[in-house]
Formats: sequence, structure tokens, C-alpha cells
Amino acid sequence: MNTQPKVIALDQIAEVIAEKFNTKDEITCYVGSNAATPTACLMALTDAIKLRRPRLPFIKMVHLLLQGPVPYVAEGLQDRVMTFSAFSGGDVRIAANEGRAYYLPCTLANLVSLISEGRKYEPDVVFFKVRQNEYTGEYSLGLSVEALHTAIDHAEVVIAELDGSMPFTQGQSVVDAQSIDYLIEDGVQPVYHFAAPDFENLSPAECRIGELITDHFIHDGVTLQVGIGKIPDAVIGTIKDAGYKDLGVQTELYGDGLMLLEKQGIVTNRKKKANLGYSTTSLIMGSRELYDFVHMRAGVQMRPSAYTNSADTVRINSPFISVNTAIGVDMFGNVWADFIDPRRYYSGVGGQPDFIRALNDRAYGTPIIAIKSITDKGQSKIARLHPPGINLTASAYDGVVIVTEYGIADLRELTSGEKAIAIASIAHPKFRDDFLRSVYEDPLFTKHIGGYLDKTPDGVCMYAGGIQLAETS
Repeated sequence: MNTQPKVIALDQIAEVIAEKFNTKDEITCYVGSNAATPTACLMALTDAIKLRRPRLPFIKMVHLLLQGPVPYVAEGLQDRVMTFSAFSGGDVRIAANEGRAYYLPCTLANLVSLISEGRKYEPDVVFFKVRQNEYTGEYSLGLSVEALHTAIDHAEVVIAELDGSMPFTQGQSVVDAQSIDYLIEDGVQPVYHFAAPDFENLSPAECRIGELITDHFIHDGVTLQVGIGKIPDAVIGTIKDAGYKDLGVQTELYGDGLMLLEKQGIVTNRKKKANLGYSTTSLIMGSRELYDFVHMRAGVQMRPSAYTNSADTVRINSPFISVNTAIGVDMFGNVWADFIDPRRYYSGVGGQPDFIRALNDRAYGTPIIAIKSITDKGQSKIARLHPPGINLTASAYDGVVIVTEYGIADLRELTSGEKAIAIASIAHPKFRDDFLRSVYEDPLFTKHIGGYLDKTPDGVCMYAGGIQLAETS
């Protein structure tokens, strides 16, 4: 029987949950994420939690990055609702740093393992957005698939916001009507969109990083995973002007830059071994133009993050280039991205470790960590040692390639001493000599006889292009 979801109002959400779980003291709710955050549902549920009407069980809210207001992390509600966030920003980041929300460290490839049947965060309720196909009546998860299929399969109450502002995406984003219990049609807020990258006004440092990565690692037929941000934008900006062809895309997050490469015919996906002919992603986030581009487009298809980020899928699509950024790197080759220091939580590990570990053999490709050498405050992003107690997205044994505006440090197959010298060599000039001196003077870092005083260290390629940096950069 082809049953259709029941249409309810936002103020009925709490009543549905209260009635369904009237014998439970605690339930878990999984929330769709990123640009497709179901804000209207979250606000309606929070209103009921604040009023304590109807009586609701204690609710654990599990999710990735949420856009917009997240009202249930407000002070004073933690006896009724608590956040467990695998990636955070905005309100949730503040709450986590103030002890009002939990950070749940987890890579995107492993997210399904947290919420599967019998696991600690198996959901009772799931909220997400859908777009309906006006011709077929099918529903699509649109901009956010990540682990939602697993959540839908195991939740007892499935509530979807029907949002016509969201694109209908292809691939494994389609949800049958029978899997949705309740549909919200009125009062739904549109999906979140963001300004497209300004490729013409990137900083000289960012442009140099893009140039280094493109010149040394990109070639015809490679498959790309490129994050969102100014440094990944710089990589896209140099690729689009370099004349490469038949690139492929397999990524966790598809943004405006990858759309641009696809529009220009640089990305064709014709050389991929898996998902031949189309880009694959688990999330889409960016401009309104991007959302219009992916709407009903067979050339961009959604997959769960357990697939897009799996080592098997990455390796089969080799040669594979992964470009991500980080908060810092130390001279052992340790990388961190979710904490600034042990007392300041920033975001999450996302899928960075997934791609790094998948590319632990250079036969499959290259895992690149691209960072500017200094922060906006002039502090070095390269440190002698990582902050104690901090999470690492890459360890010394992972063998990543570090790129700053001053050069490339390919850490693969280097000893600890060689890694340290390579990383110190691409630090900002204000810090470089002190870093190198500390390595040469420290017996812990075994060096080759004669050192590297008169030659470029192993694994290092210094920037030799023509983009000039300001003296203060």
C-alpha cells in the first residue's frame, strides 16, 4: 500500500513525540544538517521544551553542523535537552565551550556506526528537509544526505519539512513516501545559502598555495576532494585557469568551486572508476546559483558519507587528490583541526581523517593539508609541538603533504628529523630560522651527517612563482 505522510503543523510536533514516547524517560533525535537544517522544526520543539507542555522525555539531539539559530542550546534547558554535535559552529560552538553541549568526535565515514541499530545514539526521532518532485511525487533529501538514510531506517518517528527552496538532487537522496511519518508544509524556513567565492580577490598567500598545489599535484584525470574555504577556493581558482581536463569529483561537501569546474567542462568524471560520469557528494552547500545548478542534475549525485568517505571508494578512484585545511601542524607532522587549544573547541574533524587514511599509500594519491603560515594575528600556524591533550586529524605516521604559501613539505617516507626540517623550511620567515635552529640543536631529531645547510631538504619544494607577498604577511 502506497501510504503518504500525514501533514501536521509545527505546533503539533511536540504532541506527536509526547504521545509516541509517553513511557520513555529519554529519547534520541537525529537532525539533518548543514544548508538543509530544519530550523522551523527545531524552533517549534524548543518552544514546547521551554513551556514544558506537553510533557516530553529528556531529548538527546545528535547532528553535524547546523546553520541558523539552534535555540535548544540556550542556558537553562540542559535538564530537558542536550546537544551531541559531531561538527559545530555558531550557537553550538559557544554552548560546547561553555559546557552546555557535548562535542562528539566522529569522522563522516564513521557517523553511521554511531546511530545504527543497537548503538548508543540510535535515533527515536529524525528531523530533516525534503523537496518533492512535481512530476513523480518522489521526495529528495536535497542538500544533505550524510547519515540520514540510517537515521530514517531506525527512527520510530520520521518528520520532514517540505521545502520548495531546496533542489531535488539525484542519486541516493531519494526517500520513499512510506518512510516519512509526518510532513510539515507551513512555516518552513528556506534552505541556507551563502555568497559564492570571489576568485578575483583572494590574498596573495592563498593564491600562492593554490598555485603550488595545482602545479605539483593536479593533472588530467585526477579525482578531487576539495573542502570549502578561501584556500580550497584558491586551488579551484588556479585549476580553472590551468587547462586541465577530465577531472573527477568525489567529495563529502560540494560547493561553488566544484560547480564552476563542472560548468567549464574541466570536471567530466570520465576517468573515474567508480561512479563514472558524475560527481558524488554527501552534502551540498553554497550559493543560490549552486542550488539551481544541482537541481535535477544527473551529473551531480548524492551518496551517504559512509560511501563518499570510505577508503575503498577513494582508492578505486585513484589517482586521488584530497585538499583540506587545518588549525595547525607541528614539526612532527601532527595536524589538528577541531580545537584551537584544549580549552577552545572550534568545529569538528569532519571527513579530513577519512581521506588522509585512505591515501596512506602514495599509489592511491595525495592527502594535502593546506594552511597559511601565520594567523591573522601574526602567530605561526606551525608549532614545535601540538597543544597537549588536543585531538589530531593526522598523526606523524599518516604521511600527509603540508603546503603553505612558502612551499611544499611532502612528509611521506621521511624520518622524524627529516619531517621536522621539511616543515620548518616552509614556515613564515619570521619563525623559520628559529624553527630550523631548534631542530638542528635537538638530538631527538636525528639528522643526516652534514645536515641541510647547503641544499633543499628532502621532501621540500619552495615557492618559486611570481606572486609577491606583503612584508607583513
